[in-house]
Amino acid sequence: MANHGINQSQKQVQGLILTPQLRQSLRILQVPAAELLREISDELAANPLIEEVEPAGTETSPSAVEAEGDDDAPRELKLGDDDFDALRRMKDDWDESYYEEVRSQGYSQEDEERRQHMFESVTAESSLSEHLLEQSRTASDDPEIQEALKLLILSLDDRGFLDEDLSNIALRSGQSYEAVVAAHTLLLGFDPIGIGARDLRECFLAQLRHRRRGLSYAAKLVADCWEPLMARRLEECGRLLNLEPDQVREGLEELGKLETVPARRFQKDENRVITPDAVVEKEDDGKWKITLDDRHVPKLRLVPAYKDMLAGNSLSEKERNYILERMRQGKFLIGAIEERQRTVDRLAHIILERQADFFEHGPSQLRPLTMTDVAKEMGVHETTVGRAAANKWMRTPHGLKEFRWFFTSGVSTEGGGTVAQEGVQEIIADILARENPAAPLADEAITTELKKRGIKIARRTVAKYREGLGQPPAHLRKKRL
Repeated sequence: MANHGINQSQKQVQGLILTPQLRQSLRILQVPAAELLREISDELAANPLIEEVEPAGTETSPSAVEAEGDDDAPRELKLGDDDFDALRRMKDDWDESYYEEVRSQGYSQEDEERRQHMFESVTAESSLSEHLLEQSRTASDDPEIQEALKLLILSLDDRGFLDEDLSNIALRSGQSYEAVVAAHTLLLGFDPIGIGARDLRECFLAQLRHRRRGLSYAAKLVADCWEPLMARRLEECGRLLNLEPDQVREGLEELGKLETVPARRFQKDENRVITPDAVVEKEDDGKWKITLDDRHVPKLRLVPAYKDMLAGNSLSEKERNYILERMRQGKFLIGAIEERQRTVDRLAHIILERQADFFEHGPSQLRPLTMTDVAKEMGVHETTVGRAAANKWMRTPHGLKEFRWFFTSGVSTEGGGTVAQEGVQEIIADILARENPAAPLADEAITTELKKRGIKIARRTVAKYREGLGQPPAHLRKKRL
């Protein structure tokens, strides 16, 4: 009979365990320049054994700065096996001492009241759902419509639109269709105006009604001439609505002032300040030069006073072990920062060497480059290259480019060479910029033009690159002259 009880067993497996120091090193390598300073500031606040060195007239490495001016101080102690054993014992003693101190202090009712007051005093901006639900409480006295409003609010996408038909929402939820329609009409008038619209047309009409512009030229264009308007057939719009060209333009100007994303102000702001990690410039002799921006990489050193304390005999074993551990952490931090800068500098030089044509002639000359190839040249794993390239930016003569932008697959040419995908996209952008607006090129014609330049790719690939440039199909690019 099988035994279904609880059993214990042991097995031996191999695995990779990331120590806190290794995690810190990987984090320092990956963070962008602007965040690196904050990372280092946190370490400075947590470790009293490291300090920032004031910048001098000449650049020196942290290790060199550490050695300068310490002729009278004892030489830094080396960390051996005995020291690391002491560090492990010290950590257990230090943790136990800390928790005993916390327990001895107790936790009074006054402390709890202060804590509760702090939490109740914290304010934050409400989310879109909270903002709409607050309005829904006073929008209707009908409980069924109240429930339908909650359902619609929870069905909105990130832009503030409803992607689902009202009938499907009613069937899915068991609500009556009449209640859902009534709730939707109310929702369109909530702040922000146009929220809950099922498409851009409905969103525009809601905003125009709210502005009491329901009879304006803009409202007529949206209500009665939407498809020709989206196709930019302005003459047709004027003919269908019996409007003069100036009246059509007046309507377009008003539409340009309307919000296309009703939930925009509730969306997370993804704008961020980008600080280039490297700057590539051509010198007077025609050679390219890379300069690393180290403004966010302060020079660090171990505080000499603690070395003096270790050299003396005034410290207890616990104090000595604590200083040794912090010294080890400080040395690791300084080494991790130096290694980060060396890796980024070497990666930037390899990019400059491999993409020399780009720096000379622009994006159309970008060459295929993979992280595997760069990793082999650097003698590291390709994940290290990926971390080094993440969130790093390079200022070039052709604009600010992310390190990852230079890594791209290629398209074969008839001459036996290869062109990077970004390069092909740049060529397509040039072709579109030169086309006749009255007779724009179809994707098949663009494919033929690329073939003349020695680049043979499929028409559907051309369509994908064109869409990546934000360019609509030929019939939507056509302009009447």
